[in-house]
Amino acid sequence: MTTTETLIDRARDLYERRFPDGNLWGGADGQPITGAQVVAHAEAAAERAATIDWKVPDSFRAGGPGEVADGRVHTTYYAVGAIIEMLIRTATGAPYADAWAWYLQPGLTADTARAMYTDVAAFARRYGPEAG
Repeated sequence: MTTTETLIDRARDLYERRFPDGNLWGGADGQPITGAQVVAHAEAAAERAATIDWKVPDSFRAGGPGEVADGRVHTTYYAVGAIIEMLIRTATGAPYADAWAWYLQPGLTADTARAMYTDVAAFARRYGPEAG
């Protein structure tokens, strides 16, 4: 098992405590979302992180922690940010994490952002609901 897989497995405990009713999988528009939708969102963000000038001190570099590659806020915005926060808390043991605070760190690199979005996609692929 890789370090990423271990982190994702450990984050499941936090997910089950934070979202005991599964309400992570409700979109910003009030509609249910699937793991596949969150995977697509995270992969688009990872792709954008790889293709922009990451050094620009722009709070919207790579579309922010929860925006899709074309810059539109997607219904999966909340889920992506919540998963980032759970992964950070799991990795660091911190009692609280904020996806925007992580994202706006001056030292955040495109490689680190891509890795995080890849982990978000892996979490959603593993624990997100399928289309019903």
